[in-house]
Order: sequence, then structure tokens, then C-alpha cells
Amino acid sequence: MSSITIDGFVIDEANEEEFAGHGLSAGRVTQVLERTFVVLRNRKGRRGLYLIVGRDRGGAYISTPIERTGTTGVWRPITAWPSKAGERTLLEKHEGH
Repeated sequence: MSSITIDGFVIDEANEEEFAGHGLSAGRVTQVLERTFVVLRNRKGRRGLYLIVGRDRGGAYISTPIERTGTTGVWRPITAWPSKAGERTLLEKHEGH
């Protein structure tokens, strides 16, 4: 796991469309930052250096690849999807379950 600072997300029309394509809203994706989340190196060859796995206020697991912006601590989510089983397991291990 990598240790980076994530203070917020930059949301725009393009990534909102990506979220919607996976049945998610910008609000739900942003809620992940309010709770415990894990930051992983994204798979090689994928866009976005890191992948965040966390949960929204309703407890749904969400995975979000992110890329840097010009502002420290502010990242741009590329897309987001309901987490796969392996991604959920990584977060649960981080939480100590």
C-alpha cells in the first residue's frame, strides 16, 4: 500500500459520465473519502497511478482509479465502479476484519 495524501477530488463532466456508466454518482464516489479507505498502486498499464477502495455512507464498496492534479492533496477520479470481491477483501484486511 502506498501512503499519499488525499484531501479531495476534482469532479468534472467527463468523470461524472464515467461514474454514471457504472451506476454511481459523484456524491457517492466522494463519500469514500469520509470513511476508511485503502490506497493501492493501480495495475500496470492502467490509467491512474493509484486505486482507492472504500465505502460510501450506505456501506457500498467503491473502487476509484485516480490521477494527479496540479494541487497537492487533490486528485481526479478517472472512473469508479462497485468494487470486485478481491478489492473488497483488500479493504477489509486494512480495516482489520
